[in-house]
Amino acid sequence: MASSSVQHLIHGEEEKKNQGMKRSRSQLTPDHPAAPDVSLAKRRKIQSSTTVPLTHWMVVRNTFCSRLLRLVGEFLCRRCRLLTGLRPTVPPFWIQNVDVALTVLGGQEQPFICSGTVAFLFMVLRDTVSADVASVEELRAVLLSCLYVSYAYIGHEISYPALPFIMKTDRQTFWKRTLDITKRMSRKMLQINISPHVFAKVISDLKKQTDH
Repeated sequence: MASSSVQHLIHGEEEKKNQGMKRSRSQLTPDHPAAPDVSLAKRRKIQSSTTVPLTHWMVVRNTFCSRLLRLVGEFLCRRCRLLTGLRPTVPPFWIQNVDVALTVLGGQEQPFICSGTVAFLFMVLRDTVSADVASVEELRAVLLSCLYVSYAYIGHEISYPALPFIMKTDRQTFWKRTLDITKRMSRKMLQINISPHVFAKVISDLKKQTDH
């Protein structure tokens, strides 16, 4: 598949994501008059009885990115049972190498890898990596495809150079795989972006080593 087809599809998903995350003006700047002042004791009572809405930041504020990366590596070792020599530290190394390469190449102004993006990547990997992966090279190719989709969908930049994501032996299938991932996971990628509860469930699954 041509890269333009993948970028076009991802751009369409990005528009849907943005539409789903919009808030009306009335919700942000209500038109009704401000409530009259109340005593400090009453304000404290109101605050203590008010439920604070869950946000994505609240989900990850006490979660270390390095730990989540390690858990992703452990997940892939469990999933790819045929790769008996695979160590949990290897997949995080692949991921971080891409992030560094993009910065060096000028493809991004700030690092992409953080707790939230690792959780997103885990969701994509969990639905993409097969237990029948037969070689470390095949696993790396699939992981890099998932990583590219993650960058393209939730990254800070408008677009990213594909070179750091494509292995020499995987050029013919890379675009086909990324297009398939984008089509298949469109709904889930939208949900994790707009719902902190879905986001929290994915991180919980990763921490609890829930692979399905």
